[in-house]
Amino acid sequence: MKHNSGSTPDARLWSGLRALYASRLRNPAAWTDQADHAHINNHLIEHSIAGLASQLHGDMIDVGCGQQPYRQYFEHVARMTACDYDGSRGTVDFSCPAHAIPVAAESFDAILCTEVLEHVPDPLAVWREFHRILRPGGKVLLTTPAYWPPHELPYDFYRYPEHGLRHLATTAGFEVKEMWPRGGRWALLGQVGIHVLGHYLKWPWMKRAWNRTVISVDRRRNNPDITMGWTMLAQKPIGAPAAPAA
Repeated sequence: MKHNSGSTPDARLWSGLRALYASRLRNPAAWTDQADHAHINNHLIEHSIAGLASQLHGDMIDVGCGQQPYRQYFEHVARMTACDYDGSRGTVDFSCPAHAIPVAAESFDAILCTEVLEHVPDPLAVWREFHRILRPGGKVLLTTPAYWPPHELPYDFYRYPEHGLRHLATTAGFEVKEMWPRGGRWALLGQVGIHVLGHYLKWPWMKRAWNRTVISVDRRRNNPDITMGWTMLAQKPIGAPAAPAA
């Protein structure tokens, strides 16, 4: 099979990457250690949450919430509910798997789900569950990686290209409103580089310099033809029927 590595990214992806870098983080930000090996990735996830958080309103549930690092961006919602498969990971209202949330249909107006979808064996079942618990017009703000080393083993199942993620959402009955790349080619190169060469950066100041430089270069020369991951905003249409049967 021939691979077209020189294809031009969709104009919407260029727009999404520019919007990501234009968003402003709260102070203090959720991820503050610039010497951390995951700083580039986490910094850009937070940028995407900061840029799209205002789209969520009403009764909101954070699915797979962990320590709820982005809670500060949702002080405007009417009510926040938190759940996680493992309730010991943070302060939760109840524990449950993402595909079987123990609430009535149409209980929420908004869902936040960050870095969870790669850890579930049946991602379409999760999207269908989101469709079930959302009221018509409700929105999902979801992040998931296209690149990341194995983690939280053995519960690490998938990495998502753009169109695979779009397929899951639309098959479950959602309309995709925004799809933001999580950094461009320089951010990906820098994150892979610190994973591969990080042991040569022996002092924290070296890691901080690496991470700052990579983000600065990617901001100025952003190109979304390859990315570390995606932040998607999807909406359950008003008047939508139940999600298609499995």
